[in-house]
Amino acid sequence: MNMYVEALLRTLLSIAVIFVLARLNGSKQVSQLTFYDYIVGISAGSISAAMCIEEDIDIWVCLIAVIIFMLSSLFFSVLTSKSIILRRLFTGQAVFLIDEGEISYDGLRRAHFDLNDLMRELRAQGYFDFNQVNYAILEANGNLSVMPKAGDRPLTAAESGASLPEDGLLSNVVLDGKIMKGNLTAFGKTPEWLRVELKRQGVAALRDVMLATLNESGELNVYFKNKGQEQTKRTIFQ
Repeated sequence: MNMYVEALLRTLLSIAVIFVLARLNGSKQVSQLTFYDYIVGISAGSISAAMCIEEDIDIWVCLIAVIIFMLSSLFFSVLTSKSIILRRLFTGQAVFLIDEGEISYDGLRRAHFDLNDLMRELRAQGYFDFNQVNYAILEANGNLSVMPKAGDRPLTAAESGASLPEDGLLSNVVLDGKIMKGNLTAFGKTPEWLRVELKRQGVAALRDVMLATLNESGELNVYFKNKGQEQTKRTIFQ
């Protein structure tokens, strides 16, 4: 077999296997991965890369190794959901960096954080003064959760006594000029209704619509493909 064809087939097979196994492991975001998931991902990726370019490596041995790595992640995910001890071992524990308004130096040491790291993370969340923060907790996935002091929290509608209507769901009904029929049906609308509403808002052709959204109140918002660009050009060149 031609070496280029073989490399192509190996690559496609590797991508297919990793994709299927990743779907089996769930839809975690990168920020939600545990340390063990991170190790598994690097290992599986390295094996897959070697399988694609190293002709003398047995493709089936590599695939078995990748499958074992990925299934082990799924296996440990099930185990950690059943056992608190294993959960702490494989996913770690949250650490208090600020506790009741006081900086926890023991927490900083355990998390391998210094004050500069802590200040940077707090600034990223809009807090520029330690005195604004009541609790800061470094989660097991590396994210920092912050609870501000009562006087520094934004005033909510409930606290002000205001009565506001509940926000409803929002769904895309046109995406890149294509009608999303399933989303329309979920809101009890039809493509015919949508075309009438689009025409009422001045839409000449569906291909001109970049995005159209519909909420539970029946309000349709339309965003055109080139409208913003044209406005920008007029502003620049006038």
